[in-house]
Amino acid sequence: MRNLRLLKSLRCLKLQGPGTPQCFTVRTDTGTVLIASEYSVTELDTRVSLTVERYLPEDGGGTVVGIQDLPDQESVCVATATGDVILYNLNTNQLECVGSVDSGLSAMSWSPDQELVTLTTGQDTIIMMTKNFEPITEVGIHQDDFGEGKFITVGWGKKETQFHGSEGKHAAQKKTIVQPAMSWDDRRPRVTWRGDGQLFAVSSVCPLTGARKVRVWNRECVLQSTSETVNGLEQSLCWKPSGSLIAATQRHPNKHSVVFMEKNGLLHGDFTLPFGKEQVKVKELLWNSDSTVLAVWLEDMTPGEGVQLWTVGNYHWYLKQNLYFGSDPQRAPAYVSWDPEMPLRLHLVTRGWVSLNYDWGWSTDRSHGEDGHDNANVAVIDGDKLLVSTFRQCVVPPPMCAYDLQLPAPVNLVTFQRQRTNELAALTADGHISVYGQGEPPEVSSYFSAITLLSLFAPYSLDTCISMCMVSPDSLKPSVVEWQDSTGCRINFPDPCVQTVASNVSSFVVYDDFLLLTTHSHTCRCFRLTTLTVKGLQVALAADGGQNQNDQNDETLRRVERGSRIVTVVPQDTRLILQMPRGNLETIRHRALVLAQLRKWLDSQRFREAFECMRKLRINLNLIYDHNPKVFLESVETFLRQLDSINHINLFLTELKEEDTTTTMYPCPVNTTGQSAPAACGKKVDIVCDALRRTMESMDQYCLSILTSHVKKTVPELEVALQKVHELRVNPPSAANAVSAEEALKYLLFLVNVNELYEHSLGTYDFDLVLMVAEKSQKDPKEYLPFLNMLKTLEPNYQRYSIDKHLKRYRKALHHLSKCGEKHFTEALNLVKDQRLYSEALGLYPTDSPQYKALSCAYAEYLVEQQQAEQAGLLLWRCGEATRALQAFVGSASWRYALCVAEQIPLPSDQLALLARDLAGTKLIELRRYTEAAILLERYAKDCEEAISALITGAVWEEALRLVYLYNRQDIIETNFKPALLEGKTPILHDKKAMFTRHKTRLSVVRELKEKARLELLDEDVPDCPEAELYSEASSVMTGSHAGSKYSHSNSRISSRSSKNRRKAERKKLSLKEGTPLEDMALLHALAEIIHSVDKMREEVHSLLKALVLFQFDGQAGRLQHAYGEALQMIEVALPEVWQEGLQQTQAPITGPNSTANSIMASFQQPRPSATQDSETPPPPKMRNGVKWKLSILK
Repeated sequence: MRNLRLLKSLRCLKLQGPGTPQCFTVRTDTGTVLIASEYSVTELDTRVSLTVERYLPEDGGGTVVGIQDLPDQESVCVATATGDVILYNLNTNQLECVGSVDSGLSAMSWSPDQELVTLTTGQDTIIMMTKNFEPITEVGIHQDDFGEGKFITVGWGKKETQFHGSEGKHAAQKKTIVQPAMSWDDRRPRVTWRGDGQLFAVSSVCPLTGARKVRVWNRECVLQSTSETVNGLEQSLCWKPSGSLIAATQRHPNKHSVVFMEKNGLLHGDFTLPFGKEQVKVKELLWNSDSTVLAVWLEDMTPGEGVQLWTVGNYHWYLKQNLYFGSDPQRAPAYVSWDPEMPLRLHLVTRGWVSLNYDWGWSTDRSHGEDGHDNANVAVIDGDKLLVSTFRQCVVPPPMCAYDLQLPAPVNLVTFQRQRTNELAALTADGHISVYGQGEPPEVSSYFSAITLLSLFAPYSLDTCISMCMVSPDSLKPSVVEWQDSTGCRINFPDPCVQTVASNVSSFVVYDDFLLLTTHSHTCRCFRLTTLTVKGLQVALAADGGQNQNDQNDETLRRVERGSRIVTVVPQDTRLILQMPRGNLETIRHRALVLAQLRKWLDSQRFREAFECMRKLRINLNLIYDHNPKVFLESVETFLRQLDSINHINLFLTELKEEDTTTTMYPCPVNTTGQSAPAACGKKVDIVCDALRRTMESMDQYCLSILTSHVKKTVPELEVALQKVHELRVNPPSAANAVSAEEALKYLLFLVNVNELYEHSLGTYDFDLVLMVAEKSQKDPKEYLPFLNMLKTLEPNYQRYSIDKHLKRYRKALHHLSKCGEKHFTEALNLVKDQRLYSEALGLYPTDSPQYKALSCAYAEYLVEQQQAEQAGLLLWRCGEATRALQAFVGSASWRYALCVAEQIPLPSDQLALLARDLAGTKLIELRRYTEAAILLERYAKDCEEAISALITGAVWEEALRLVYLYNRQDIIETNFKPALLEGKTPILHDKKAMFTRHKTRLSVVRELKEKARLELLDEDVPDCPEAELYSEASSVMTGSHAGSKYSHSNSRISSRSSKNRRKAERKKLSLKEGTPLEDMALLHALAEIIHSVDKMREEVHSLLKALVLFQFDGQAGRLQHAYGEALQMIEVALPEVWQEGLQQTQAPITGPNSTANSIMASFQQPRPSATQDSETPPPPKMRNGVKWKLSILK
């Protein structure tokens, strides 16, 4: 649905030369034309005479039959009718005759690659030569043979026996009468090459019949085919560069047509020229270089000539431009040619030596309105008709249209008004401007001469400016005059500066705040102009079609059919009209346009339009709330009244999710005002359901939607929904259109599984409701009636207990069972033990009741089994079971509670001493709670020596000295205290340092082996691609050692049924045995443990140093302080080496809505730890450098 619009026309008046122009060629390097006349070759100010060397006669009777620019040879080849082939050197301006044919030449044609040249001679032969003018072959044009592509006859009967349709049997004997060529035919051969240079066609007049025939030859000048007999075939001939068809003209008895032939000579399609019989002569047909436009050079039978430009779409030929040059012979075209490099540039030279260049461009002429009144009009020029399509009302595939406008002359330009956007103006080839308005008859505004209109609509830029014209209000008849300022100077604007932003764009349109464009990589992009920059556009288009564009959440991109182009956008709608290469139309809804329109509707609270659009285009309905939660909650009533449909409200409720679609599926643009934060605390689904339900309950027609709001909540309120159904059954509504209980229940069964609904109805303890649900289900009455009858016979509390137990609602069951009296306590106790409902049960009975005591004892037994004996002791003590409480406290080493209970019992002093000694010796010392053990031994067992011994064992030096001097036992200093001091921590430190060094060295070796194995794997079989890192990391676990394979296989069979097995599997994986798959992880864990243990020794070392100095062991103290300092220093230095930078960095996802192509490639190329390593790598230990442990008195 595109038209050809004249972008620029240039006229050159400096080409005046002798004689009349006969033909020209376009120089590809300069863009100028070389014009050949009967006297010379002229280019601007340069003229080379062809008569001086007698190539042409001086009387002007000579003819140049062909001229061709040869840029590789920097020359121009000229062929004359006398038979000379001349090479004109453009650098030296010298002429050289490279060949001569005695019989003369009638045509010259070079192949598209300029490797071959064909010459037709006066003896009706074809001479083929190389570009160096070396003859290849010479054959006759007129041959009796059909050619190598001759059709094969399979012998299926003769022509006389075939069916001839309505013509009857006489058609079999009818002989074809061959009509000779037209009287005005120049009888010269026409030669045309196919675009790939493999075939060329020759149209010539047969000497026997006098009619024209077309023959096709290959590159070796071997005849391929001969055309069928075509009466009225004329001289023009041009092969479509794309290679499919050969264009020619044919004059019928009642029409004049352009016909197309295949390379086998058979006709294949045609279109009719808009002229009467014997009205025009077609001098030439010319295809442009990309085969999109066919130029028809016409000569009227009455004086006057013109050029028509035709295009095809959806198998229909459109007349897009009609250039008329008047009746002046000097203004008539002498030669016409397309530019070889610019597909839409037409060159023309008149007989009066004026060179004209026309630059055309494709343009979709659409209306520019942005409101709902604009009909989204698109006008297509088709000769003297305007085909107008109104896409707001309908999408009509071309060449059909919504309506057409018949004009008195062919249309060259059409445009729509900016204010009244449904009005259009058309400029016709005869200089008229017609203005059409919607619903009004055509109004012809004014008539202008063709020259004035050309200045107005198609200015030629000689002085690089565009002339401004205006309608003169002074004259009675409207006319166009030049716009001048107060001084009389012409007002003009310079040519617009054009900047090439991207070269891969096939079409674009600006609509509202968006730039929509299609690309050659078959995508449709939609950019927001308020945030778009030239750099950003170039980056986006450069990455178009890359891997990162597969993200489905990118609303700016949409894949389209190959070759699609934008026709128009329907204003205030979401429709984008695309045209496919073959001409048919498609309507799409671009996600960016849809979301932008939805946001406008939601901002203006037009919920119905938004809902209908989202429902039709399958946009997630959560966006209605997520776009602006606060506004939605304030406009719930407006939302309900606009939708006014129970089905639509139910659909909205059922699609609710906790996901915020404005951050996941439909991210908001930067400059929009939508809020995605929740308007209130709580879950989104619950907030929306409650808000809608509260509003709907104040109305009378939303019963089913209210049920939906209960069911859709995060925790479905099925009991409440069932109760509402039951109320409808008990109190049926009186309104005519009200929902009955049966309909409500049927709808509820549609939302919820029937078995689940049956269970919840049973949980309401309402047997009428249960029966109502059961009747709607597929359950057999024999299944549920006996059970319900049995329940009806039970006491109410026990009945509810039975129902809750059946539904596995054990807490409710216990609550009801506790109200059934003492006779059911045993059953309650068993329920508590089975379901471990001890805490709930204790709250249901008085604290002074025997049931409470029994429950406490049972709870205590359970806690003891769970290794929580101290809590069990507390329960037993408070319920009066002191003896059992004492046992529980002793078992948990809670010595303070145990002594309290012992005093309460009370225990004799000797038994109390035994209890204290037992607690200290068998419990606390085993747990290394030496200070607490010393307190028990000193105060309750009255054994100071054992207390001091316990303190010395635990290295509590200061407390031990206190007791030594308190009880005057200085002898213990020499026997126990000093020997223990001298043992000290030095041996332990040496062991820790040696182990740390050994593990660190082994870790370096393991890492080196794994890196070597990874590189070897990359060198062998892994392809050179970014994914190679994945292979390397996955294989590094297995390539540490051959011995590690058995661990991999065994670990895969380890069951995870119990925590014991899982712990065993973890220990087995983190083995320090050399060669295991995760040896490096095990070494890291071992090093971390060593560092933690050494760091925890700071307080112990500080206390030991003070004791050593007190008893004058300065040497040992100094060595200990030095050794411990060295150990800490060694650890500090080794930490960065062991825990390398980036080892603990969590790898970000390599794909997602915020990823780009560069980020994905970078994440692939960075080495990443495997999933197993990443989850088990211990964090680097933190040293407590703030703890002071050194003594300054030691050097």
